[in-house]
Amino acid sequence: MDGYQEFLLTVRRDINCLSDGDRMVRRGAILRLEKTLFSSGKTSPELARRLFLEDLHKPLFRLFADQTEKCREVSVSMTSRFVDLVPINDLENILPLLLAALLGRFRVMPFPEPSEELRLEGLRLLSQLFVACKERLSPFAGDIIDGVAKALTDTCPDAKKECCEITKKIAAFFDGERISRAGGALIGALLGNLRHQQWKVRRATLDCLGPLLSLEATMLDHMEEVLPNLHGLLNDRTPGVRQCLAEVLERWLLRGLGFKEQKVGAFEDDGGPVGFAKFEHRILIILLGVAADEDTEQVAPVALGAVERVAVAKHEARKREAEVEWNRELARRKAQAAKDAAKAGEDPDKAAAVVEANPPPKTEIQVAEAYDYSLIKDLLPEPFASSGVPSPMMTTYVQLHLPSFLPQVLSNLTQWTTDIRGAAARLLRVVLVIVNRHMAPFLDQVLVHLYKASADDEPTVAASALQCARMAGAFLDVDLVLGLVGKHLGLKPAEGGGQPKGVNVEELWPQTRTGRQVTRTVQDVAAHVKNFTAISAEHRRQVFAVLAHLMRPAPPALDASEVRIVVRFLEEGAQSEELLPWIFGAVQSLLRAGARSCCAEWPRIFDLLLRMRSGEECEAASVDASMDELASLCERTRRQLYEEHLSTRLAELLLNAECELWDERSANRHVLETLLRNAGPAAARHIGQLIPVLARQASPEDGPVPARIDLLGLVHFLLNEEDPSVTEAIRQHAPAMLSQVLIPNCTWRAGQSNTKIRKGGMVCIHSMLQRRLIAASALNLAFADLLPILKSCLDDSWSPDNRMIACLVLSCTLSEMHAEISGEQLREVYPELLKRLDDSNDKIRVAVCEALSVFFKCLPPRWSRSLYEYILRTLFVHLDDPNIEIQQGIYSVLEAAVHQDYSAFMREAQLAAGKSSHPRLCEELGRMAENLRKASADEGDEGIEEATMDESAARLRGGPGVALGRLAAAPSLASGRWLRGG
Repeated sequence: MDGYQEFLLTVRRDINCLSDGDRMVRRGAILRLEKTLFSSGKTSPELARRLFLEDLHKPLFRLFADQTEKCREVSVSMTSRFVDLVPINDLENILPLLLAALLGRFRVMPFPEPSEELRLEGLRLLSQLFVACKERLSPFAGDIIDGVAKALTDTCPDAKKECCEITKKIAAFFDGERISRAGGALIGALLGNLRHQQWKVRRATLDCLGPLLSLEATMLDHMEEVLPNLHGLLNDRTPGVRQCLAEVLERWLLRGLGFKEQKVGAFEDDGGPVGFAKFEHRILIILLGVAADEDTEQVAPVALGAVERVAVAKHEARKREAEVEWNRELARRKAQAAKDAAKAGEDPDKAAAVVEANPPPKTEIQVAEAYDYSLIKDLLPEPFASSGVPSPMMTTYVQLHLPSFLPQVLSNLTQWTTDIRGAAARLLRVVLVIVNRHMAPFLDQVLVHLYKASADDEPTVAASALQCARMAGAFLDVDLVLGLVGKHLGLKPAEGGGQPKGVNVEELWPQTRTGRQVTRTVQDVAAHVKNFTAISAEHRRQVFAVLAHLMRPAPPALDASEVRIVVRFLEEGAQSEELLPWIFGAVQSLLRAGARSCCAEWPRIFDLLLRMRSGEECEAASVDASMDELASLCERTRRQLYEEHLSTRLAELLLNAECELWDERSANRHVLETLLRNAGPAAARHIGQLIPVLARQASPEDGPVPARIDLLGLVHFLLNEEDPSVTEAIRQHAPAMLSQVLIPNCTWRAGQSNTKIRKGGMVCIHSMLQRRLIAASALNLAFADLLPILKSCLDDSWSPDNRMIACLVLSCTLSEMHAEISGEQLREVYPELLKRLDDSNDKIRVAVCEALSVFFKCLPPRWSRSLYEYILRTLFVHLDDPNIEIQQGIYSVLEAAVHQDYSAFMREAQLAAGKSSHPRLCEELGRMAENLRKASADEGDEGIEEATMDESAARLRGGPGVALGRLAAAPSLASGRWLRGG
C-alpha cells in the first residue's frame, strides 16, 4: 500500500459523509477535510492534488448546491485552492463538471444561490478559471457568456463589477465570432448597467465594453444597439465615467480603422457605408461630445487628445488605402496591357514592363491647411485656450465626417430637453474651433439654427449659441456671412429690400400651445433651411442678435463696402421699434468691427443711434457712449456730430411736415426732439422753420395725444435753453410760437389727456413770460386770445395745478404788459382773481396774492372807484384768514393797492378795523395810507415811493416777497412734471 492509499484511508470516511443525508454530518465532514488538506498544513500538495482529481472533485462540486450555506461556502473556497494546485492539463479534464456545477448557481433566474456573498465567490472562481485555463474555456463559451449575462442582473454591485472583469477576459480569450453569436444577452445586460446608480459600476461596465466591442465581429453585429445608450453618459455626473467613455471611444476608433474592408453582395448593397464606416462618424460625434464636456480640466482634454490620436491613425489608414488602391490600379493596367499585347501577337511581359515603368500617379492624401488661431485667441473656449489648438490632421479628420454628423448636432439645438440643447451648443462650439474656415459650406444651416438657439429659454444655451456666432464670424469670410444674413432678412446685398419670401421658423419647427402645454414637432429641417426667411419681428430679432456677434472686433476691420451692407441691414430693422435694442447691439458691434471704416457712413450710423436715443427702448447712457465712440472714430465731438447732422437731416425730416401729419408710430418726432435737445447753438437758425411744423404736428384737432405731449416738452426745452443764440431766436419767433403752438393747446377740451396737455401749454407760456422772451406789444395783441384760456384754467375745479399755473401766468402777463394793458382788460381780470382767494388750495391763494399785487400796479390813475372799493372790502375780509402766510400775502396786496386812492383806502380801512378780528393790521394800513397822502402832498411821487418802502420794511418781516418766493418753488409746475402725466 503506497502513501496515497494510506492517506485515503484517513479521509475516506469524511469523503463518504459529504453525501450523507444529514446536513450536520456533511458540514462536519467538509470542515474536517478543509482542515486536513489546507488549514493544518500537514498534507503535501501532491496528495491533496491526487485526492481532488481521483476521489474528491465530484462530491465537492455537488456541495455547490448543498442546502447548508457553510457547506457551499467551504466547497467553493476549497475548489478555488485546488484550481491553483492542479496542473492545467488535469484541470481541463474536470472543467465540464466544474463549470456545470458553478454556472448552475447563477445561470438560472431566479438565482439558485440565495447568498450574495457566495454568488460573488462563485464569480471570482470563474475569473480564476479564466486566468488558469485561458483559451481552453472556449468550448464552453456559450454557457459561460450566458451565465455571466444572467449574473450581471445581480443586485450586488460587487458582483456586477466582477462580471465586468470576467467580460474583459471573455473578450481576450474567446473568438470574436463565437462571442458575437452568443453575446446578445451579455451586451444587453451590460447596457442596462450603464444606468446603475453607483458610478464605479458604470465605469466598470464601460471599461469592459471597450475590449468586448473592439473585436470586429462583435462591433459590427452589436454596435448599433450600443451607441444610443452612450449618449446618456455624456451628462453623467461623475467625471471618471466620462473620462472612461472617451478612452473607450478612442479604443473603438483606433481598432476599427484596422478592420478589413467588408465585401457586400450585390443584393445587399444600398449605396451607403459598410462595415466600420457605418459607425465611425457616430462614434466620433460622441467623442467630440466628451471633448465639449463642461469639465475642461479633467474630461475635455482627455477626449481632445483622443481625437488627435485617432486623426493621426486615420491619416495613416487613408495612406494605406491609397497605396492599396494604387497597387490595384497598377495591376489592373498591367493585366490589360498584357492582354492587349497577347491579342496583337506581342510579348505580354514587355507590355507589362512598360506599364510598370510608367505607373499611374499616386493619390495624395490632402491635409487641411494650418489655421492661425493666435488671431482669435481671446475667442477660443476651454479646453483649447489652455490645452492647445487643433492640429491640421484633426481638422481634416473632423471635416471628413462633418456632413454626416453636423445635421444631428444642429437638430439637437432645438430638441426638447435643456440637457440635449446645452450639450449640442457646446458640441457645435468645439466643432467650429476644430474645422475653422471649413465650416463655410454648412454656414447657411448653422446660422438658421443659431437664430433659434439664441432665443432659448435656458440662458446657458443662448450664451453658447451666441459664442458660436462669434467664432463663426471670426473663422469665415465676411462677404459670405453678410450675404447669408441678408438672404435670411429677405434682402439682397446689392439691392434694396422687398417682400421677404421663404420658409419661416414656424414652418421649420412647428409647435402648438394649449394652455401651459407646448407640443413641438421635431423633424428634419435640412431640406428647408436654404429657403429660410425671418418674417416676424421675433424672428428678425433673433437674426439681429446673432448678427451682433457675427461681427468680429477689429483688427482686421471691416472695409467700407461691408460696413455699408451692415448699415443697410440695420436701417431695415430699425423700422420696427420692437427691434431697437437688438439693432443697438448690432450697431455697437459694427463700431468695434468697422473702426475707421465707419467714418464714411457716419451720418447713417448716427441716424440709427439718434433713433435709439429718441426712444425709451435703449438706455440713454449706453447710446450716448456709442455716439461718443463714433465721434472719436470721426475725430469729432458728439456735439459736432449733432450740429452737422442737424444741418443735413433737418430739411429731410421736416419735408412737408407743416402740411402732413406724422403717423403716430413714426419716429420723426422722437428724432427731431433728440436732435434739437443735443444740437446746442446749431438749433437757433432752424427755429423759424420749426414753428409751423410744431403747430401742425401738435394740432389739437387731429394730432395724437403722445405727439402733442412730446412736442410741448420740446417747446418747453427750447424756451428754457440757456444758449444765447437759441434764446435770441426764440425771442424773435415767440409771437408765432405763442399764437400757433401754445394757445391752441391751452384751449379747453374734454378729457383727462387734454387737461394734462393744457397744463403743459400753460407751463410753456409761463416759461416764455418768466424769461421775458416775448415783447409786451406782441403779448398785448395775443391777450384777447389768452384771457379766455386763463379764465377757464382759473376756474378749473378738477385740476389744482391748472389753477396754480394760471395764477402764475396771469401775474407774469400783467407784469409784462404793465404799460400796455387797458382798464377794460383789467375789468375782465379782477373777478377771476378775487374768486381764487376762496380757493380750497392755500398755495393757490398765496399765488393769487402776488397776481393781485401786480394787478394794482397796472391800474390806471382814475380807474373805477366803485370797483376799487369793492376789491378792497374783499381783501380786508381775507386779511382775517387764519393762515399766517395768506395774511402776509393779503397785507402785501393792500400795500400795493394803497397808491390808487388814499382817501378811499383810508375809509375802507377804518370800516374794516371795526369788524376785523385783527384791527391792528387795518389800523396800520390806515395810518400808512394817511402818511402816504401827506407825503404825496409834501414831497411828490418820489417821496411816496420811499415812504412806502420804509413802511413796508418796518411793519412786515419778510414782506410779500416771501410768499412769491414760496410760490415760485412749487415743485409740480416749475420742473415740467406734466410731461410725464404727473
